[in-house]
Amino acid sequence: MIVRFVLLFALGLSRLSAAEPAIALQVGVGRADITPGAEVRNWVTGKPYGTVLDPLAVQVLTLEDGKTRAAVVRWDLTDVSESSRDEVRRVIEAATGIPGGNILVNASHTHSAPWSPVYRDGHRGRERDNWWALRYMPAQNEHPPFRAWMQRLLDASVEATKAALAAARPATLSIGRVSVAEYLYNRRPRAPAWGLAEPKATRTMAASSPDWNAAVLTGGATFGPMDRTLSLLWLRAEDGRNLATLYHTSLHSVSIYPSNPGISADWPGPASAAIAGVFGGDALFLQGTCGDITPWRRGPQAVAEMAAAFAQKAREAAKFSVRLAPRPLRTGRATIDLPLTPAARERTGTETVAAEVQVIVCGPLAFVALPGEPLTDLGTVIREQSPFPQTLVLGYSNGMGVHYVGLPGEKARGGYEAGVAGAGTDECGRLLVEAAVRLLREIHFSPGYPEKP
Repeated sequence: MIVRFVLLFALGLSRLSAAEPAIALQVGVGRADITPGAEVRNWVTGKPYGTVLDPLAVQVLTLEDGKTRAAVVRWDLTDVSESSRDEVRRVIEAATGIPGGNILVNASHTHSAPWSPVYRDGHRGRERDNWWALRYMPAQNEHPPFRAWMQRLLDASVEATKAALAAARPATLSIGRVSVAEYLYNRRPRAPAWGLAEPKATRTMAASSPDWNAAVLTGGATFGPMDRTLSLLWLRAEDGRNLATLYHTSLHSVSIYPSNPGISADWPGPASAAIAGVFGGDALFLQGTCGDITPWRRGPQAVAEMAAAFAQKAREAAKFSVRLAPRPLRTGRATIDLPLTPAARERTGTETVAAEVQVIVCGPLAFVALPGEPLTDLGTVIREQSPFPQTLVLGYSNGMGVHYVGLPGEKARGGYEAGVAGAGTDECGRLLVEAAVRLLREIHFSPGYPEKP
């Protein structure tokens, strides 16, 4: 059940009328390196990473409308802890004046990089550090290479934000979409409830087997839900030059993991480079609700193929992109207490975990940030209920929440995501959806906001 609901808005925006001038939206993009030293331990093996396959980055998008400023910070990391969210907001606000409540922090969920640090405890009861990160090694805060990287992560995030603000200029937003269905699949197919003459499938496939084919199901199963969409936002200067490309899809970053123990941004690294190579400027990946969505194949060859394909698909989508009408920036946040399962209560020593849902809105465009690892259905339901026609739902944002989380009924289907990896009760997904939709509607129907249905 919801224990508390805190709603914060970026206020002070004047009413608009047809006679008023259009909003002059200013956008900027900055980046900095956050690659840890190879001596930092790999949370999968407990041993040092040993090598850097490709660098990790923090990228920051700043948005300003003359009265309100907001920032989207994205990390090539596995997650965003509640502690790291608070710390990066604190240091960015102190350095730039952007209100901490207007800063969204999203992780690409690459498994070939560290979990985000825990700077202060008190967020998750006894569970100071993510239990996944401690399965094969002790907490790293006192390990000198990791401790140095903890500070570098904050410094680099400030550096990238300052660079974005320095580069800010008037810009338009254009959007396009294209299907990437052939490169992803739902790893939670729907098993039949009854009716099989054989107690087990006569033939099964594992993702590591030579005959693996993500397009084929076994055992009479049906496909789980999947969002096939690659959404692209082009930020263009007044002279038409592309400043940056934001791209969003729901797809686990596990193409390098677990076969190679080195540090890597996984598939979003090469994909960003390829997309930036087509359009110029930088390319920023925003991870969606991919808790049950995995690449169709893994390994370096699959990564190269996917990066080239995403860039080509983006090129085709750009031909049919449309400009979005500029409108004032508004932001909202809700904090809800998500109830934990008995096992999670025993581990954490607390009944609930405080989870933040955040939205950043600019006219028809809305970013919705969910904590933890949402399954794909959460993104679909929020988009369907959103009053904003261009709604991008992000997972792995602003906290770990209850880790894997789906809609009611998902627990009954069993599996890894519904078991030990999902710390919340079956109602948690519904609570997150309700909070997100309430925020979106509060903003859309607030005084002075245009284009109400």
